[in-house]
Amino acid sequence: MNEREFKELVKKGYLKPVVEKGKAIKKYRTTESGRAFCTGKLDKLPLVKYAKQVESEQVSDEVFLKVLRSAYTSLFKTSPIAPYVKISLLRMKVSAELKMSGEEFDRRVIELNSSNPYAMQLHVGSGDPSEGVRTSRGVYHYAIVK
Repeated sequence: MNEREFKELVKKGYLKPVVEKGKAIKKYRTTESGRAFCTGKLDKLPLVKYAKQVESEQVSDEVFLKVLRSAYTSLFKTSPIAPYVKISLLRMKVSAELKMSGEEFDRRVIELNSSNPYAMQLHVGSGDPSEGVRTSRGVYHYAIVK
């Protein structure tokens, strides 16, 4: 910001000087109208635009369940312990298709299991704890999706 732009903000009343007794003005504070002016321009900032875009691209529960069922069906056919499918394989397939993180996948699977245990069934098994879904009840390595 150059000096001319700064003086324009003071002139419009967006900034007010902080006066200390016997000292020259060194600080300015934003006024209420200045805050309103700044937040009005907030939507035009690149970071805010990106955050809103990411928020609008979030996957709905219906889409997540549809992709999860599709991934389960394709993995079910080759699973040596069918009808169980390894959660790590489901995570890789769904995360790649929906472009979501593994942590987001785990969170959504736990929520789905809690809200609809018939549609998403989690089962314990042996394996590396980092490959399973960690819940308050333990680590689950296998799933059945209906």
